[in-house]
Amino acid sequence: AYFSGLEVKAAMIPLSALGGSRPPGPDAGGDGAGPGMVPMSSLSSGAPSAKAPGTAPAAPAASEAAAPQGETGPTPEQPPESTEQVAEVGKVGKEALDPLMPIVIPNQGEDSRPVPKQVQCLENGTDLFKMFEVDMNKFDASQTRKAYHKMATFVHPDKLGREATDADRARFTKLKQAYTVLMDEQLRAVYRQHCFGIAGTGGCPPQGHDAALGKALEMARELRKMGEERALVLYKAAEVGWSEVQKDQDGRAMRGDGRKLAHKFNIFQDISSEDDDGELDKERRGLTVEQILERSPKYADKFLDKVKPLLVEPKVSKSAAGGAFTMLEEPKLMDLLNESAKTVQRHVRKCRTALKQMNWAMTSLLAHKDSPWRGLEVKGSLAEHGCVKLLELMKSGMAVGKFSEVHEEEFAKLVDNLHRLYMDIFERRGQELLKAAIQAELNVIYLLPESGGRLPDGSRVLLQDLVARADLNGKAGKIASWDFALQRYTVEIEKEEKKKETEAPANPDMFGLGDVEEDEEDDTEKNQIELAVPKKLMVLPKNVLVDLGTPKKALDSLVKDWNVWRKRPRSVSASQDAEAVAAALGPPLESMANFLQDAAQAVATGSATGRDGAELIADDTRQALSNARNLAAKLLGEEPQEPPKAPPLNEPAPALVPFQGETVSQALKEAAEVAQASIELNKDKKEKKRSRSRKRRRKRSSSSSSSGKKKRKK
Repeated sequence: AYFSGLEVKAAMIPLSALGGSRPPGPDAGGDGAGPGMVPMSSLSSGAPSAKAPGTAPAAPAASEAAAPQGETGPTPEQPPESTEQVAEVGKVGKEALDPLMPIVIPNQGEDSRPVPKQVQCLENGTDLFKMFEVDMNKFDASQTRKAYHKMATFVHPDKLGREATDADRARFTKLKQAYTVLMDEQLRAVYRQHCFGIAGTGGCPPQGHDAALGKALEMARELRKMGEERALVLYKAAEVGWSEVQKDQDGRAMRGDGRKLAHKFNIFQDISSEDDDGELDKERRGLTVEQILERSPKYADKFLDKVKPLLVEPKVSKSAAGGAFTMLEEPKLMDLLNESAKTVQRHVRKCRTALKQMNWAMTSLLAHKDSPWRGLEVKGSLAEHGCVKLLELMKSGMAVGKFSEVHEEEFAKLVDNLHRLYMDIFERRGQELLKAAIQAELNVIYLLPESGGRLPDGSRVLLQDLVARADLNGKAGKIASWDFALQRYTVEIEKEEKKKETEAPANPDMFGLGDVEEDEEDDTEKNQIELAVPKKLMVLPKNVLVDLGTPKKALDSLVKDWNVWRKRPRSVSASQDAEAVAAALGPPLESMANFLQDAAQAVATGSATGRDGAELIADDTRQALSNARNLAAKLLGEEPQEPPKAPPLNEPAPALVPFQGETVSQALKEAAEVAQASIELNKDKKEKKRSRSRKRRRKRSSSSSSSGKKKRKK
């Protein structure tokens, strides 16, 4: 019961040499190998001994009969207990079987249990393709996986319902061995070639299941050894580089720094995050600054969700009252890396993706006055850099199966940066939601009946009770302006986007010109009807019905975000009393959730029941939003302020701005008096000029008349 691919001279390996449940002693082999495992000495290039010390009497007889005459193998020395690592990291050969080594299922004798029919194929030489019921020419990985899990229910030690024996463990390892060979493309090709043979020149005859499986396992062990050597080289290269820099006598680099670090090769594809980068680029493509600002809360919530599993890990923090957590002074990061390296890697990758998206939003809104990321740019960059560096270092540690102090140190730095950033974003997100609760009152109360004014510009309304244009009843629009003189709204009617209906032709067998003309006439009629709908329309207040669907959606989203935020774990320092903090913050946060929930339910009722329902829920909505506003202002440390009045129906009188300060008013008064005095002086001067000119005219006229009389007398 061994593979023909192994070069051995003995026709049979004693069961004691393969290991079993019996301890080494006079009745069992003393090779020190694990149960059901071939000793390392029998897999070497040299011929193993045909006789093992301490074997049963029947086994040496069979070996001696099968060995050539005149040849007797030397008695091998008793090897020490093997502590070499096998397939499962952290376990040694004494504790687990290596699925890449030949496995023999030991015989339990009279105590043996019947083998289930579904897994008898593991022992009767059935080829792997029939074992997993897959086509050799059209391999189906999903079918193979299903068959593996189905058979594992009969041989898995944890699913037997009893204590597993050595035969059970060996049978399960043999199933894993077959599954490993069949799921790997290279190993599957080698197995198929040697099991069924290849015709023609350069081919090979069929050798059967055992020989083919031995060849595939031999190749798998070689690939594993090559992978371990390559991992060691990469780990060394990550520390010192691939080549040393040549320097001249003055210490200058002769050929430049030509070192190529390990992360530039991207050998470990399972650690790469190129898919995440592609999704991020696709999402952010074409976004404007306003859209980025609108999506910033979503990026913050995503970061808080992704970093939470790392911070609440029992080896990193301890739980506190009220769902909070307290960071440990000395976290057990090395134990966390050794026990669940894959889990840590997955969480760090998710944190890196969220940080990359968040840092991109920070950079895009760097010059925006309403950026919610103000002051977090440096912390975000440090956290992202720490994630990238730790992922690069974890490649070597996961490949070798051992982590060093360097990994622990970088992991500790990353956890500290993530914790600081988590606390800042958590607090800012709570403040944003409280401010949104205050703003929600302003977005709703002016839309309710009896608000004491008109509807604000931009409100979405539905047209109703139009007599002259009854075809416009039920159409939606937005209020553009209010005419104070006519007391009417100007409504911009929304253009309805109708899906193009693909109607079947009137005569599908004879689709002629007549059908085309009829379709064109129908299209022109539809276009005429659409063109008849005006872009703007002036209507009375009674002809508009407020659409409460938009504030309803906003309130529902606010309630959802608030409940998610208050249920997130809060970081509490070791010096703080977690129970006191929970008792102080728990009731107010829950009351805020209740106020917002009441307002959202009332607005939803008004939206569903129309104008009459809006009148019924107006007072309840105002009261709930007022309570939410007062509580939010108290939590923010501000004085609650009443909302301003609704926009007026009549045009307000121009405001008179009084002069502030006596000195300014006195100076203006004196300037006005001086100006008045100068005006009076100018008037007097003009009058004096006019009087003198009149006297002169009179003198001239009198002199001219007297001279004329004298001439006549003469």
